[in-house]
Amino acid sequence: MTQKREFFRVAIERNGQISRGAEIVPCEVLDLTEKGFQISTDLAGAIGDRLELEFQLTKAATIHCTVEITYAAAPQFGARITSISPAHQHCLTQFIEQLNVLNLTGF
Repeated sequence: MTQKREFFRVAIERNGQISRGAEIVPCEVLDLTEKGFQISTDLAGAIGDRLELEFQLTKAATIHCTVEITYAAAPQFGARITSISPAHQHCLTQFIEQLNVLNLTGF
């Protein structure tokens, strides 16, 4: 059974890398929430796999976290964050909040 999202997705396009052990592959983060991502990559993965994700959220903020695949339909998959530093979680939360403010105010 697939897991449902609890948060609205924020569409973004960020290049990054995803890894499993020594295997490191480029990826693209297509959208995000405070708790997970939709990712496109050539790395094969199945529901339950844990991977390391790293990408540049902004010019000043890199996000590095461990994710678990919750949905897989190659070349895309959905993944929830299982491990992230408080600083990186804070950057992710702030980024989403700032986008929401911009969208709600129309600026």
